[in-house]
Amino acid sequence: MGRASFSQAIVQFSNLSVSADDAAYRAVENLERVILDHVPKTPAEAVAMLDVIIPEVSLGGRADGRDVKALQSIRSLLDGHPA
Repeated sequence: MGRASFSQAIVQFSNLSVSADDAAYRAVENLERVILDHVPKTPAEAVAMLDVIIPEVSLGGRADGRDVKALQSIRSLLDGHPA
């Protein structure tokens, strides 16, 4: 899979996250990176990011810190100061 845009990653993530095979797992990992590295520009993008972040955080968070960075980006958007 090439580098997906944020909107493509959201759609693909929703479709693949229900699959349990190894290839789907690797694809979901790649899509998560695209989603979590995104700087949201709209509340809808922030909500889509939260849909990915919340399950990760509920399991203890990511070792790479992308979830925390994504939360900081969302906070900046909501504060009116996009990162």
